Amino acid sequence: MKHFIEDAEEREKNLKQQISSSVQKQTEIQKENIKLYEPFHQEMVKLINKIASLSSESRKPVVEIGHTHLEGENKYEYYASSYKTLQIRKLLFFKKERIYSWWRRIIIEMTDIQGIVVIKLHEKGTSESNIADVIKKKLKTKTNINNLNQKTAIILLDYLGYRISAHDLLKHFE
Repeated sequence: MKHFIEDAEEREKNLKQQISSSVQKQTEIQKENIKLYEPFHQEMVKLINKIASLSSESRKPVVEIGHTHLEGENKYEYYASSYKTLQIRKLLFFKKERIYSWWRRIIIEMTDIQGIVVIKLHEKGTSESNIADVIKKKLKTKTNINNLNQKTAIILLDYLGYRISAHDLLKHFE
């Protein structure tokens, strides 16, 4: 019987092989799209870092804001969290307020179509008093990389900063 360390080493080797094969699977079009997208990503990173450096009181309702991108991946992720108070109607007369931990995430994926990216919006709210009470929303759209500019970055940050809804954000890309 194998020792757990040998199993762990074997799993680690398999993970490294999967990561290297996914990097190799990038098509030439995706690589070109990444090059076109990179200036916009740098603008988003600059603005997110600017917001993150503010005090938590100044950037309310945003509690946390950040970004992730793993080298060799075809997607870029931007996220923010907050607390929201929602009124829940029980029957016709009773209203109850619940506080939710709320997360918003924007995932931008490179496609195999020249100059096109997919923008995915994810929202998730979890009740502070009942963790089984979860609200989830997902929306998706495509846009041309040339449409991604500083104005678009500000609008994406307005979405992450809970200033506009997902539908208002999607109107910008129509």
